[in-house]
Amino acid sequence: AACKKPPVFCIITEYLPGGSLKKYLHHQEPHSLPLSLVLKLAMDIAHGMQYLHSQGILHRDLKSENLLLDEDMSVKVADFGISCLESQCGSAKGFTGTYRWMAPEMIKEKHHTKKVDVYSFGIVLWELLTALTPFDNMTPEQAAFAVCQKVYTLKEANKPRLSALLHAYLR
Repeated sequence: AACKKPPVFCIITEYLPGGSLKKYLHHQEPHSLPLSLVLKLAMDIAHGMQYLHSQGILHRDLKSENLLLDEDMSVKVADFGISCLESQCGSAKGFTGTYRWMAPEMIKEKHHTKKVDVYSFGIVLWELLTALTPFDNMTPEQAAFAVCQKVYTLKEANKPRLSALLHAYLR
């Protein structure tokens, strides 16, 4: 899309030829990513989140589609369209996001903190371990209801110790 009337704003970023993490995972067999790659990607995402949080920024829409890969398989966090300063976030009233990755307090439109990004990171970690889409057997609305009621299960990640860590993120 183009804007023909001023003011015109544009953001120039580096070219990331790897596309989104979601696209990359879609082309993988379930449970096939080597643990070393899972850990590398997870650490890249964690470092990106750590930086954002150190600056007081909440991403609020962390998901595999908003994580981009460069030619070296390094992850860059993207799409800050609904991010906010933690000191100014308040509640999520009128908020739009992605239910499958959204923390319960955001779905319920309650006050939230950087913990919402940690929750979403847990869902992304599960995606890395399984190469599957979270809650793929539910509509987004059903997934939101299940998350709020804490009546969901994600298919196991085939790595028991990491599965335990993952469940800790999602509490």
